[in-house]
Amino acid sequence: MEYLFAYHTDKGRVKAVNQDSLLVEQAVYRGQEAVLAVICDGMGGLKHGELASAEVISAFDKWFKGQFPELTDQEEFEDDLYDSWEILLQDIHRKIKEYGQTHGIRIGTTATVMLLWEEEYYIAHIGDCRIYEIKEGIRRLTRDQVQAEIEIDGRENVLLQGIGASKRICPVYYSGKAEEGTVFLMCTDGFRHKISEQELYQFLAPNEMNEESVMSEQLRKITETVIERGERDNISAIALHTLSDQSENAVSAVTFIKKNREE
Repeated sequence: MEYLFAYHTDKGRVKAVNQDSLLVEQAVYRGQEAVLAVICDGMGGLKHGELASAEVISAFDKWFKGQFPELTDQEEFEDDLYDSWEILLQDIHRKIKEYGQTHGIRIGTTATVMLLWEEEYYIAHIGDCRIYEIKEGIRRLTRDQVQAEIEIDGRENVLLQGIGASKRICPVYYSGKAEEGTVFLMCTDGFRHKISEQELYQFLAPNEMNEESVMSEQLRKITETVIERGERDNISAIALHTLSDQSENAVSAVTFIKKNREE
């Protein structure tokens, strides 16, 4: 299996800083292509959310280059992978929490991680970023970790946990088959608040997503659409398209990292 990917991030029309951070890495191990994608939404109600989201990206970048190759030979790959991610996420949580305490601020971020390896997908999820699977239709793979609190503070939803912001974190893990011809969409809540799932499918139908430039343009169009509809948050997304090994469009050994810079 080989892959195309595209990404788009925008601070939007209201916020001064883009607190979202993204990571996409591709590499070949044991003759198999692997893709790691991470999307983080710095918690906008807290100070310096962009620092927290960037810390997660940096940690997973190091993990993919250092620890992941060692896992590819393990017989119990899925269990070992999730154990490795659990240790990593808890360590990031501790570091961000300690940073906030040292500087007298409350700081935090969501994090949603996807690994594509040997025709399977593996997910770690904290917060309310989403992953959609787009094939003949569209299906959400993750569940938002939010609690309705309209009567309490006027907001529609409140995050149940965030890295660095909660007393403790309990990542949720998912896995499944990464079938050929599937588009996986990873996005922050700002990307999908003002658009329906059916519209997302129409923009990103797999039979139209055969070039990375097309995928990137469609993500940009979605971003423009939600901004026109009044979205006020930062807006970020990653699209991954699974291909056969024979596809002439597939690429490998590519890295993209977006940390806490303004767009």
